[in-house]
Amino acid sequence: MLRPQLLTRVLLLAAVLGVCDQSYWQYSDIDHYFKGYWMPFVHGTGAAPEQYRIGVKMAAWWLVEHLSWEFRYGFTLMDVIASVAGALLVYDLLLRRPAIRESSTAFQWFGSAGFVLLVCYYMAWVGFFFRPETLPSFGLTACMAWLWTRRRDERGGTVLTICGLVAAAAAQAWIRADVPCALNAGILLVSLIGAGPGLSISRRASIVTSGACIAVAAGTQFYIMRGLYPHASYGNIPVFMVTHDLHQPLTYPPFLIFTLPLVWTAVQAWRQRAVLDTGSRGLLLGAAIYLVLWIVMGKLDEVRIFIPFAVVLIPITMELAVRRISFGAPLNGRGAEV
Repeated sequence: MLRPQLLTRVLLLAAVLGVCDQSYWQYSDIDHYFKGYWMPFVHGTGAAPEQYRIGVKMAAWWLVEHLSWEFRYGFTLMDVIASVAGALLVYDLLLRRPAIRESSTAFQWFGSAGFVLLVCYYMAWVGFFFRPETLPSFGLTACMAWLWTRRRDERGGTVLTICGLVAAAAAQAWIRADVPCALNAGILLVSLIGAGPGLSISRRASIVTSGACIAVAAGTQFYIMRGLYPHASYGNIPVFMVTHDLHQPLTYPPFLIFTLPLVWTAVQAWRQRAVLDTGSRGLLLGAAIYLVLWIVMGKLDEVRIFIPFAVVLIPITMELAVRRISFGAPLNGRGAEV
């Protein structure tokens, strides 16, 4: 029977490139009708907290200065690279899952179809409160998740994995420092609790590396806030948004709709916690930490904030789904159960 990998990758490319095309036209509208919109952030006079997320804007400004590009071209180029690489890396994470890798072709089709559906489901929210940081942040988050959970017997040793993780955390810190802090905090906590399969490096190396990634991300954020832009102000926007959001009932529907698959994943992860490896637990815990940060300090209806974590968790969601529907049923041609 034909396997789903090729078709799935084609559909993923179509989905993420479609999102990038939609984003391009939003950038284009800003370039045409709100000229100079991005310049306050380049000059350091923008409002916090967006002024602190300067990495993508400064990269686009470099392209403006050296290649005479408009901002929309630089933003779109970074969106395409990050979203295509991120989607393919996360799909590779799905294919590595034992429940998918060892299952029958029918279950592989189910897992791949559900994966594409959820990618489209989450990516549909990119344009809701759109920002040029969303897709680059997703690409780097996918890279970190892939590096943390790759098999130890694959090419590239511990040193290269550690260097890649620290580099990804450093790059992400210039876009959204809270993402690598939360993700690596989850890895650090599960590594401290106990060793187990599922991480690409040893327990001791995981503790040191996750701590280093948190320090790099937090240090970069501190430097941006206190060194580069100490004058940036939140203005009338409260730093802690939870009280504000509780009095805005219209923020609830987007939040509840977006998080529905995440709630299902959380419930199934608890019920099937015995089969989750250390890497999955670390990613879930990191996502939970970030969810709390989002609820306390972000706009509740600005769900694009959580897209990087939501997409990275899709392989876990589909593995749990396959395990649930196949409980007690043979998953491979040899009749072995997962």
